[in-house]
This record gives sequence, structure tokens and C-alpha cells, in this order.
Amino acid sequence: MTIKQLDIVIVSYNTVEMTLRAIASVYEETKDTSFNLIVVDNNSHDGSADAIEKQFPDVHLVRSLDNTGFAGGINIGSRVYSSEQLLFLNPDTVILDGAIDKLYAFAKENTENGIWGGITLNNDRSINTHNAWARPSTQTLLFSALGFSKIFKNSCFFNSGNYGCWQRDSIKTVDILQGCFFLTTRELWETIGGFDETFFMYGEEGDYCLKAIAKGKQPLITPDAKIIHHGGASEVNLSGKMIKLLKAKVELVNRHSKPLERPLHRGLLYIYVLNQLAAHHLLSLIKPQKKARLAEWQTIFKARHDWLKGWA
Repeated sequence: MTIKQLDIVIVSYNTVEMTLRAIASVYEETKDTSFNLIVVDNNSHDGSADAIEKQFPDVHLVRSLDNTGFAGGINIGSRVYSSEQLLFLNPDTVILDGAIDKLYAFAKENTENGIWGGITLNNDRSINTHNAWARPSTQTLLFSALGFSKIFKNSCFFNSGNYGCWQRDSIKTVDILQGCFFLTTRELWETIGGFDETFFMYGEEGDYCLKAIAKGKQPLITPDAKIIHHGGASEVNLSGKMIKLLKAKVELVNRHSKPLERPLHRGLLYIYVLNQLAAHHLLSLIKPQKKARLAEWQTIFKARHDWLKGWA
């Protein structure tokens, strides 16, 4: 069997239509790079696995008997073949204008980095700025807690956590690359040991990137490779998503912040939620239709003893 240049792994969970569209876009837009396409279905109950098998018989479909989470699903998919590069792709993405070919070529030109990504767009083709973040720090967490990162979203001082002044039109090294369009070498993947499955969902790519940086491998982004990323397609409500995100952020703090900074960083995440709760309470007084969103933040705050523990 000929070894392909790239193994592409998609983890699906109850996103049948989006997953089918993502797969189709991979085949339609990837002409210069040989690849295996692996889909790990996390025990979906919307007919995803059957639909994928019927419409794309060339896909290597893994039917998981349990929901192993994103990290677990990626780890399963990464073991199917042995190509030199691994690309992780979310099911709620659409490949645009040969983005995989461009990203693979970019990686070949910048081999020392070990992790590469591209630019994510919203459905209307506007820039989605959630493709990369800086590592958690006192500055990023403080300005997020106080709302400055949102108020001054185009500032690299107040919004350094999201690289606010970067227009996504130039090559850039970053600390953390979002896992929706994530290319890495198999050598680095095996050295680090894949994604840590303690991170059931969210945060696993951050943990991986920070471990890679410690080994001298800095993630690098090219503006030439672009995809659409809808984001959060398998999450049905704000509170469910935010609780998982907060658990991931706390886990990253517990693992990668300096020991003396960890209590402060967890405290700033707590203040962030408290301020969101207060802001949405005031907003609901002005606009009663916002009470549903207030209820979501009340649920998030009530779960603080859970998410303040992190994923572990």
C-alpha cells in the first residue's frame, strides 16, 4: 500500500449534514496532495455514520461505540494510517480554494515549526478571529475579565490573548492554534503522545501546542490557506459550551501557568464569569427578551465548583 502524504482526521458527532459537506469539500478542493481521509464517528444518533458510508465509500469510517470526545476521536483516527503529516479538521468546516494543498505546501517550506494552520472565515466570508490565541497569562486573563479585550478588540495590548491588531493577512507565529484546521508532523505527534484525553472537548490543542513550544516547535499560520468554520455545531446551548470552555481554560492554567500564578489565573476566570453574570442581569432589566441569556450565565455560575477544577 502506498503511503500518502497526509492523513486527514475528522471527528463527527450529530452533525451529519455539515460533516458530509466538509468531506465533499476536502475531495473537491484537494488536488495536489495525496491523502487518506478518516472519519471517527463518536456514536452519533442522527445517522451520520450510515450517511458517510453511503455517500463516501472511500472514507475510512471508524464507528466508535462511545462518545470519546474530540481528543479521543482524533487519537483513534491518527492511528489508522502512518502518513508523515496529520491534518485535523472539524466537521463544521468547508475547505476553500485548495486550502489543504496550500497548507501542506506551506508546511514543507517551514519544516522547523512542526504545527501549521490557516485562516478561518465565517459563513459570510468575514474573518473569524478565533483561529489562534496567546497562552493564558495575567494580562490576557485580566483584560478578558474586565471586558477590555472585547471593548478594544483591535488592540494588541488589551486583546493580546486574541492577537487583536493582527489582521490575519500575514504569516504569524502563535502560541495556540485552533484544532479545527490543524496540521502537525507525525514525528511531533508521537513525541508528545497525541492529544491528552483528559481534555474531553476544548483545550486539547492548546495543551499540545504549549507542549510543542517547550520542545522548540512554534505554531505558524499562513493567510493563504482559508476555510469556513461555523463553530460549536455539536453544542446546543451557551451554558454547555461555556462550562466546557472554562474547564479547558482552568486545565491549561493548572498545567502551563507558573505555580504561583495559578490561583490568580483561576480567580480571574471566576471574575470573568461574575462580570458576565452582572452585565447580563443589567441588560435583562433593559431588554426583558435577554432573560434567556441571563439564565444561561446563571447556570454557568452555579457550575463554578465544577469548572474551577478543570477537566481533571
